[in-house]
Amino acid sequence: MMNTPALQDKRVLIVDDDEPTRSLVRRVLKRMKIANLQEAAGAEQAIACLNESSEDIDLVICDWNMPGMSGIELFDRVHALRPELPFLMLTGRGDATSVIAAKKAGIPAYIVKPIFPQELKTKVSFLLMKDA
Repeated sequence: MMNTPALQDKRVLIVDDDEPTRSLVRRVLKRMKIANLQEAAGAEQAIACLNESSEDIDLVICDWNMPGMSGIELFDRVHALRPELPFLMLTGRGDATSVIAAKKAGIPAYIVKPIFPQELKTKVSFLLMKDA
């Protein structure tokens, strides 16, 4: 299932102010044969990317804690424009309060750092293929 043609056609936006995290996510997605990747170092850049993209993004993978606008705030903005767009939150926040806040906000998937490639693959596959 990991290398199905449907995944190869997907477009993913990776949003994280930490380049090594973006690099790890990028490598995992490329191993999944997802080649159409866009990256943003922060929420404002992500919004610009979403507004300027001639192709619709199929999934946003976003860090929670970033300078300026947080991942939760970015989710709220994106969700207001495209409520159906899958969103995967990455964070170092593993406490129950943060997990509950993410669920209450409507975030469908959540990974607590450190990121394990197999967990990322599983969640990305689920989010991208659930409507296929």
